[in-house]
Amino acid sequence: MICRQRKAKQNLTMRILLVEDDEILSNVLWQSLTSHNYVVDVAQDGLLGWEYIQSGEYELIVMDVGLPELDGISLCQKLRSKGYSTPVLLMTAKDANQERIRGLDAGADDYLIKPLDVDELHARIRALSRRGEVIPTAVLEVEGLRLDPSSCQVSYQDKPIKLTPKEYNLLELFLRNRARVFSRSQILDRIWTFDDPPLEESVKAHIKGLRKKLKQAGVVDWIENVYGIGYRFSPKLEQSQTNQTLSSSVEQEFNQKMEQMWQQYQGLMSKRLKILNLAATEASKARLSPDLHHSAAQAAHKLAGVLGMFARETGTQLAREIETLLQTNEVLSAIQREQLIFLVDDLSNLLALEESTATTTIINQPKLLLIVNNELKNELQQLNSLREISWHQVDNLETARLWLQENCPHLVVLDLETSSDSAQNLAFITELTKRTPSVKVLVISAEDQLAQRIAIARAGASGFLVKSFTAKEIGDTVTQLLQHSRQPHYSYQENPTTQILVVDDDPIFLNAIETLLEPWGMQVTTLDQPLRFWELMQKTKPDLLILDVEMPQINGIELCQAIRNDPNWQELPVFFLTAHRDAETIQQVFAVGADDYITKPLVGVELLARITNRLERNRWLQNLSTKDTLTGLMNQPQSNRALTSLFQNNQSGCLAVVSIAENELRQINLKYGHTMGNQVLQRWSNLLQTVFRQIEVLGYYGLGEFVLGTINLNYHEMRDRTAELATSLRKQVFTAPDGERFQVEFKIAIAQYPNHGDTLQALYQFCCQ
Repeated sequence: MICRQRKAKQNLTMRILLVEDDEILSNVLWQSLTSHNYVVDVAQDGLLGWEYIQSGEYELIVMDVGLPELDGISLCQKLRSKGYSTPVLLMTAKDANQERIRGLDAGADDYLIKPLDVDELHARIRALSRRGEVIPTAVLEVEGLRLDPSSCQVSYQDKPIKLTPKEYNLLELFLRNRARVFSRSQILDRIWTFDDPPLEESVKAHIKGLRKKLKQAGVVDWIENVYGIGYRFSPKLEQSQTNQTLSSSVEQEFNQKMEQMWQQYQGLMSKRLKILNLAATEASKARLSPDLHHSAAQAAHKLAGVLGMFARETGTQLAREIETLLQTNEVLSAIQREQLIFLVDDLSNLLALEESTATTTIINQPKLLLIVNNELKNELQQLNSLREISWHQVDNLETARLWLQENCPHLVVLDLETSSDSAQNLAFITELTKRTPSVKVLVISAEDQLAQRIAIARAGASGFLVKSFTAKEIGDTVTQLLQHSRQPHYSYQENPTTQILVVDDDPIFLNAIETLLEPWGMQVTTLDQPLRFWELMQKTKPDLLILDVEMPQINGIELCQAIRNDPNWQELPVFFLTAHRDAETIQQVFAVGADDYITKPLVGVELLARITNRLERNRWLQNLSTKDTLTGLMNQPQSNRALTSLFQNNQSGCLAVVSIAENELRQINLKYGHTMGNQVLQRWSNLLQTVFRQIEVLGYYGLGEFVLGTINLNYHEMRDRTAELATSLRKQVFTAPDGERFQVEFKIAIAQYPNHGDTLQALYQFCCQ
């Protein structure tokens, strides 16, 4: 058994996996948990929950017992058998003691019975988190501003401040890292989840919201905007004593959201109630079929699990009685049929759901708002590309603003002909781009003037089209912008000690630049002797190099040439700082491969901004060039470089090649489609990362071939680990789109370095024999 202990984390919020197949209940729980500043991922069935568990790290798993694909008790047993010690909280709508005993025996830490009491749920989560010591509980306080992680309460001068979860997380980040500057992308890395990927502009909007609420409480200008770089916490000692009382409490806001969700999901509950009514009707005629019998029991089960959470406890009791009646009697007697009819009738009268809502389920908000005239609306409505997109249309800004108070689309299409006030149009665009999350705006204009284009771009619009464009071209642009809005923001894992090497013969300048950069989390190494450059660069392995042009013995241009001629350092960002401003010098530095050029005297803010942007872009490009986009693992060139370096620098090691059987991947692609083949590769990638969590090199060569390299496992240990992998791979069953289930044949081979070869090519050939 491989024991996977939960790592002690320094992140700011507790990460919870919720495994629940009931859409209504999962949304209610997600709303409640996130309102307490937990980071929550949701899986709809047991198998998907298992994939989430293997791919991420969670401090708590909350799961239903009656899950499709893999039930909660079996999933809990699987977790414990694989060595996962993450606390598990089971939820069930069943009253049987035996069910709870089975769950606890399977390894669950606690359980709750539906309908859930959210206060009890949070109390049990707090108890489990104390058991696991996963939440930092030290109160953070600066000059009267107090944040208590254990209760998620924020106050200033003992007066509460109500923040959204993201605003709370931002404030905690700043309080724990006082005087540290964070760029927008660094904030994204620390606070947002995989399934919640905003654009960097959303960070700006959240910062604005946090500042506003702090200012209302009397905390004025404590979050400083460092131009071109990011934000830092900079408290002022003298603050205004004017504090404003917030209009509503967290509990009131939560109750309002619960009522909104009740209205939102009435359609889905009506569908479930309709199944029960149909079953009662068929039962009255003594012809209730087994399929309808089962469907009615499932519908009652779902209703019993959620009605109580909407303050409809009587409805829960009625639904539970219906569920028990149907589950305990495969064939209903005359008395039982009559009982079913009365129970369903009572439940229908209690809920009083309108029949019309059964066919008008408002679950997904419109993704597109059209502020256009009816003629253009009708043209766009005919486009196939927009038929699958939920959208709403208005014909003026006033109506649009009212609609936007209750809705958050992904994109707004604004026809400037609907409003003649250009200032109002620009203000409206700015409002949308500063919302949280920000809303993209596509502007359509009858005129094509440069001044207008610039003004609209400054306001933050994402696109500009003139009326001469056809409806199809407008529709294509809309589709592209919507697709882009759903793509996750690409971010890199921040290196907490960014290494900067600065080479200049002026010690005063070196001291000044070191003083400038180090407060921003950069580790600066300075060198005033160019002849020692290569030795020091190999030792420090910098992320960015800053050179002066003119230096004794060797100048900066010659150093840059040497760097670009070395394959190991060709991608290193190189900046030149010099007093030279002539065109010839500038041409020379860029000709030898410089990335940027800054003239002295140095402007600190400009240098910081350029360094930050260059490092982020370089890491982004590096990930694109070194990772396989499908599996997320190192690609073939990067794997070769990593493996070669691993074996050359050590006395012994092992190479393993895990591959799909010859031509099998091609046959899967031909028979079931490339999407199915991609799913096989992605699942294999997840399994490899689970079994070999700490391995030094894990990559994908392509064509169904994965490679693993290690120096920490000997041949026998590697053989045991790959045997565990083989067991997991044999259990993988894939379901094709046509319902056909299949398994994938594979081969695993191991080579020992240097016994089976002293080069990577020789080791690979040994594995392929």
